Amino acid sequence: MKSYKPLITLVTGIVATALIWLGLSYVENKNAKAEFNFEADRLHETITKRLSSYEEVLTGVKAFFMASKEVSLQEWQIYFDELQFEKYYPGLQGIAYVQRVKSDRAQDELKDRLQEYGMEGFTIKPEGIRDEYFPVIFLDPLDERNAKAIGYDIYSEKIRRSAIEKARKTESTSITRKIILVQEGETDVQSGLLMMIPFFTNERIGQQDTAKELDGIIDGVIRMDDFIRALIEPVYLQNMHIRIYDQNASEENILFDSIKGGKAESFPNRFQRSITINHYGQDWVITLEGQPAVNLLPLFFGQKSKTLNLVILIVGCALSGLGFYVTRAFETTARLKKEKLADSISIKADEDIIRRQEESLLKFRENSDYLIVCIIDIENSTKITAPLSGAQAAVFYSTFHNVISKIIIAHGGTIIKSMGDAILYDFNASYPPSKKDCMQAVNCCLDIIKSHQELNSKLAKKSLPKINCRISAVYGSVMSASKNGINDIFGSTVNRCSKINHFAKSNGLVISNEIHKLILKEKIYHIEKIRHDQPAEHGNGIYHASGVK
Repeated sequence: MKSYKPLITLVTGIVATALIWLGLSYVENKNAKAEFNFEADRLHETITKRLSSYEEVLTGVKAFFMASKEVSLQEWQIYFDELQFEKYYPGLQGIAYVQRVKSDRAQDELKDRLQEYGMEGFTIKPEGIRDEYFPVIFLDPLDERNAKAIGYDIYSEKIRRSAIEKARKTESTSITRKIILVQEGETDVQSGLLMMIPFFTNERIGQQDTAKELDGIIDGVIRMDDFIRALIEPVYLQNMHIRIYDQNASEENILFDSIKGGKAESFPNRFQRSITINHYGQDWVITLEGQPAVNLLPLFFGQKSKTLNLVILIVGCALSGLGFYVTRAFETTARLKKEKLADSISIKADEDIIRRQEESLLKFRENSDYLIVCIIDIENSTKITAPLSGAQAAVFYSTFHNVISKIIIAHGGTIIKSMGDAILYDFNASYPPSKKDCMQAVNCCLDIIKSHQELNSKLAKKSLPKINCRISAVYGSVMSASKNGINDIFGSTVNRCSKINHFAKSNGLVISNEIHKLILKEKIYHIEKIRHDQPAEHGNGIYHASGVK
């Protein structure tokens, strides 16, 4: 009777090989997509943080003007020689002082004052009679490109004028829509933006009793290509096609295109993502196409993935064929036992290889966990640590993490990861959440705030700068993942916790609506709703929380 065992062995081996190949492809695609989305969110956060840092340095320049009755050209130059903003704030084309001029007489007085500073031949351009003027007076660095903007009346152009009026009305930072800067030449023309911080006459020293009237603007000049390319790592541009649009995704509104003027790099457009973000009242649409940039799984991306899958198919088919002949030999020879043992060893070795490959993958759990996710972030950490040496920075962050980690662990929290100037930690919670779970997390956060003086005392003893922190806490579901024994969490709850952090007061705590509902009636807490307009992704409401004194 004819035996079908060799044929069965062959078919089984081929099917098993195909299943392994499909399984690896599925896992790789799932992990790569999760990483691509994570990197897209990180790009959004990076842009937001960099613009916030620009606002901080412009606010510092405004304070310099507020502390002086009049700032001379020499004082301006000395201030910016010390500030060195080009070193610490890359991507910022320049910082300008724009003065409001209300009359022809004021124009003459301005020209006389600038002539005293050595600025001969200053004129406001373009020429023409207007109700008021906002010419650029000082601009640093005063290189060949920026020199074109001296005297330019930014109020004479409608997009810039709209941003000025918004800053005047809201008394806060505004940013223009897409413009072409006066500084641009005939080549390498980039889209530009202006970030404007207004200041008023009654804010200057010695003029607090005067009428409140717009006095001038501190103006940050941004060339978008320079801004983005200084912000993100080159590996992103090598793996993603990144576009940024003003208001909506159309060619006339494009602010940045990573492959403008050249051909796209040879990377596959595996994934796509579109994000709409709002900066100072202006919407930006960011679109990304490509593959993950930070390659956590180097064996499974691009050409290496194709090579590996081909090797799996070849080896799998070869093993299937070997099994076919070994099985047939088993029926016709007495050497079955020896050959079967050799085949078993070969298969075990192959399984070990596959097992080690699977262990190297970033493994996501199928089920979501419900946690209270918390983030503590140091305010203005970039500016604080910029003057420190490498050794000082290491001691600075070590002291911060040691003090905070002890409090978190003492309250039963779990530290997920340290991110330099921030710590991500969580507390176990039930679904739906219980008051006990929420109070455990909130008490931990408030104890961290109470440790502020102790932490700064330890930093002072080591001759390190004092710090202030912000803490946020959000309840919700998260996606857990692990690689090589290291755990991490992802998802909208983590993103919400990060996005609302900047609403916290200095050395204060903000909580999500879910936590607020459960602890509202507890007399040991003082709860205050944040009145700012909140994007929908922040949830139904966010609240300041503090202990009752």
